[in-house]
Amino acid sequence: MDALSLTLKADDITPKLEALEDPALKKRMLQAAGTLVESYAVRAFDEPSLRPQPWPARKKSKATNPLLIKSGDMQQGIHTQVQGSDAVKVGSPAVYASAHQLGSSKKGIPPRPFFPMLDDQLTGSVSQEIHDVLSGIIERAAE
Repeated sequence: MDALSLTLKADDITPKLEALEDPALKKRMLQAAGTLVESYAVRAFDEPSLRPQPWPARKKSKATNPLLIKSGDMQQGIHTQVQGSDAVKVGSPAVYASAHQLGSSKKGIPPRPFFPMLDDQLTGSVSQEIHDVLSGIIERAAE
């Protein structure tokens, strides 16, 4: 009589896929992406090459502080906050941050964006850097 035998082995793929479903991994990925955007925003105050677009010059004044840096609160307040399992928020608690990022015709403030976003799109190499960082996290998790 012929026999049928079946051998089951633990495969290499299933544990790697399960590792990618780990909520801690998702949180780590969100935190990494947010931290990268935060870093660009903070550094844009001092590094014009990181700004999404050149900033218009300041109106003539006696101010000696660098543009958009008076107390430093807006720049220093930029922070990252993971929200749930599928979102990350990067922002500044300074009430005037949005007026400087987007401009305000009401207050006569031209846009001087420091967050690496224009028209709801990431600018410069931020998107590629996020991709690279997240790919690295995924590769390490799947090992």
